Amino acid sequence: MAEPEKQQFGDGRDNYAGAARQLSDTLHQAGQTGARQAVSNGAAALVQSGIKSGKAVSEIAAGTAAGGPWGAILSAAWSLRHTLFKILACLCVLLLIFVILIVSIPSVVLNGVFGLNGSIVDMDNSMSMMQSYEEMSAEVSAAVNRGYQVALDRVDQLIQDGGYDYELSIESLIDEAKSASGFNAAYVLAAYSASMLQQGTSADDMTAKLDAVAEQMFPISSEEKEKERVIPLTYTTYREVTVTVVYGQTFIGIVNGQMQFRYDVAVRGGYYEPDGSVTTLEPVTTTAYRAEDVTVPVYTDGRISGTTSATYYVPDGTETLTPSTETVVYLECTIHPFDQDVVLDAFGIDPDAPYDNFGITYGEAISNMATALQKTLYGAQGGSQGGESVPLTDEELIAFVERQNCNETRKHILSTALSLVGKVPYFWGGKSDAGWNDEWNTPKVVTATGSSATGTILPYGLDCSGYTDWVFKTAMGVSIKAGSWNQWDNSYAITEAELLPGDLGFMAVPGTVPVNHVLIYAGKNEDGAQMWVHCTSGSGVVLNSPDYVEYYRRPSNVDFDAPVLSGTGLQTTEPSQNSE
Repeated sequence: MAEPEKQQFGDGRDNYAGAARQLSDTLHQAGQTGARQAVSNGAAALVQSGIKSGKAVSEIAAGTAAGGPWGAILSAAWSLRHTLFKILACLCVLLLIFVILIVSIPSVVLNGVFGLNGSIVDMDNSMSMMQSYEEMSAEVSAAVNRGYQVALDRVDQLIQDGGYDYELSIESLIDEAKSASGFNAAYVLAAYSASMLQQGTSADDMTAKLDAVAEQMFPISSEEKEKERVIPLTYTTYREVTVTVVYGQTFIGIVNGQMQFRYDVAVRGGYYEPDGSVTTLEPVTTTAYRAEDVTVPVYTDGRISGTTSATYYVPDGTETLTPSTETVVYLECTIHPFDQDVVLDAFGIDPDAPYDNFGITYGEAISNMATALQKTLYGAQGGSQGGESVPLTDEELIAFVERQNCNETRKHILSTALSLVGKVPYFWGGKSDAGWNDEWNTPKVVTATGSSATGTILPYGLDCSGYTDWVFKTAMGVSIKAGSWNQWDNSYAITEAELLPGDLGFMAVPGTVPVNHVLIYAGKNEDGAQMWVHCTSGSGVVLNSPDYVEYYRRPSNVDFDAPVLSGTGLQTTEPSQNSE
């Protein structure tokens, strides 16, 4: 056993020694030819040495360790086997960290980490780079959302100024920005920092410059159009009534100076009176009615004391009623995705201009900074696998499923749902086809609007409704549709007592809360507590007992009694670590 241990130490020593030599060359290059090649070479040497020695030094050097930058440095150094090399590695990594941070990471992100904005930093409670990035990206996202609102207001103004039909114009709006915002927060932060040459950056200054170009963020194009619109037709409906009709009267004398008559009356049907109305956009053939005046009695103290005339209606054949049409002029507007060139305009950047004396252009500097920031935050693997939840072992999964009192079809659905616990992170707007998706856990830009994460780089995964839809597509080959609202409409209410594994739970009725949440009922644990499997923000796919489930529903288009055929469903576990 001694020889392999020695060999392992030797590899680490040689690799880090090589990294130290490379770092020396790096620092020389930084002073001679600029930062781009220098940092690239130094970072590459450290990353490569980390890979060979079995340590994820790329992530440690990038500041992803829980202890922050200083803890990362010490952790990397202490992993070596020889005291001298520990000291050497500490110095090398320390120098390289500062070269990478100062030159390659947007300074607006570093302000909150090292107190570069004038704040006092407590190294024991300092802000992590991820926290700083999230705060800065939230500022960018808020500024872009303001730009999006400006675009909506501009559309509204164009419609009103042109006197166009408002309802039809809004109905025809093509909103490409809503589904693909198109901005990358890392790029924006890098562009701003580069525009300031990494000096004197602040969130307020950055957002003020972005707000100044809010009207240019989302380009709008429009086209005047005409449409023949049907004017709704409203016609009256009738109901049949019986009427007491006076058909004759006979003079019988004068009593107390008043003429007295005997009235001949009869109760007759066949008369109609209005009973409401119907509105339609389609031609309709209906019974025609004509008005007819009828003499009816007037009663005093229960006796007929005279007559009066009343109008009723009688059938008079049929008639076809046809709605009329009108030509409506409206404006078809298109809100295009975020124009990234606006970022350069906001910060007064010419991407082809030389970047100070570093021998590269502003465009190259921005690209390098954005890439360095993304790798710093997420490393080569795109962040932690599956969020904070711990994957179930095969034994745990099987034991839990077999404990549930339900048929094999529901157990198959449950097994599919539990297969992603701890393996797939939460990603706003994340959707996927059936089976394992190789893009999960790799860095992607959040493009779906409506979240502070929009425009940021996060490990790709699923959102809550994307996860529930994936489960049924994978297990049953049936989609319950995307979006919690659609899944609510595509299901029907059940009672809590009727819950079975595979049923759905909702936090609220769609439309009553800004963001809803949908879960899959998993059954009960050994203690009898209700368990739900769902994809939740911050944790990814989890199995737990949340207390906010208020509504229980069952998908309408899923046959929970369908036989489970051998081989149904696709691979639901991630590939082997040895696979390419």
